Amino acid sequence: MLTGIYSNPERDEKLATTEKLIGLLRRASVPFVLHSSLRGLIDGVSYFGDDCEPRPDVIVTLGGDGTILSAVAFAAEKGIPVLGINLGHIGFLSACGTDALDECVVRLAKGDYSVRRLAMLETYAAGKRLLALNEIVIYKKNVGKTVTLTVKVGGGVLSSAKCDGCMVSTPTGSTGYALSAGGPIVDPGVRCNLVVPINCHHLSSKPVIVDASQAVEITSDEETCIIADGRVENGAHSVVVRRSDVEALLVDTGAENFYARLREKLDGSVEEV
Repeated sequence: MLTGIYSNPERDEKLATTEKLIGLLRRASVPFVLHSSLRGLIDGVSYFGDDCEPRPDVIVTLGGDGTILSAVAFAAEKGIPVLGINLGHIGFLSACGTDALDECVVRLAKGDYSVRRLAMLETYAAGKRLLALNEIVIYKKNVGKTVTLTVKVGGGVLSSAKCDGCMVSTPTGSTGYALSAGGPIVDPGVRCNLVVPINCHHLSSKPVIVDASQAVEITSDEETCIIADGRVENGAHSVVVRRSDVEALLVDTGAENFYARLREKLDGSVEEV
């Protein structure tokens, strides 16, 4: 069981939690490698790259949801599951917090965990395929102007209006940026995608839930940028977003209910009834 470690130094101050994880893995005789982004920060360790060579059996991330999304971006195509240890604020995608680090290592050593398969989106920009677990956003380049976007679903025109942008979100992403933009929360088990306009200058503009099998084509009156789970690329005047054949693999160390997690992470101020 080769374990990859992918840490966010901005979240893990002085890499203290990373060092603790390394110590626990060594005591449990679990071999590990660090991601090459940490090269030179910790002595006496080996590294793996975005090509996942040497190939970890599982990748443990230390950071927030953004750190998990960054790891999924290169791990998903390799079929490598990602286990998130939350060092951020919300940690909706994380398997656990730092208080359960010891238990996580024990479970990794025993192979005692399950893996969730989650739908991803894909599009092409700048000649390469972009994958996203949460959302793909088509956004204006000129921050002082709006763009006119025409959105087609399955070949039929859904809308055409001035706005800052438009996102296509998975059900997993419905609790992220899509929620902030006014979209609904969708159970990740539902086979659909969300089309969510961003700051649309139109009274009837609303988020729309579409069948996951339908491609979403977004055409702009000027060049845009494409943002796939926070990674920005130069866009074009027309972009097609569709469900990918690639799935994200996230490790579960327990059987927490989605709705219990929803309440814990996004509505913690509400008292138990």
